[in-house]
Amino acid sequence: MFASFYNPSAVLNQGNYLELYPDVTDPTGQITIAGNQRIQLAAGHYLVICKISAIFRTANYMQITPAYNGAPHLEYGIYFATSTNGSSAAGSANFIIRAPAATELTFSYNSSGSATDGEINVTVLKLNRPL
Repeated sequence: MFASFYNPSAVLNQGNYLELYPDVTDPTGQITIAGNQRIQLAAGHYLVICKISAIFRTANYMQITPAYNGAPHLEYGIYFATSTNGSSAAGSANFIIRAPAATELTFSYNSSGSATDGEINVTVLKLNRPL
């Protein structure tokens, strides 16, 4: 089972979840999206691949934090800082989730300002490994 989500033209605002749209859907229903911000995962192990890029009009930083199993996971976050005007920012992360029960996966954006022209890709693969 696998699914992918994207946003080709995101505006990133402080404290918001990343907005995602289905690209390749999982016909089994084990990986779905709710409200364009929350990826729903059935119990299991998952490989998550996330890439994001955006443009800052002023000096800024970007912190993308995934959350699942009811908690944020800073250790898998994406961080980028700029010190000049008009800079682009990009980052990626790959991590494995162990979900002993159904869980919700979100990505929050924290920064000192907004970013524009964001491009987000998230791919989720369910791994063939028993809990």
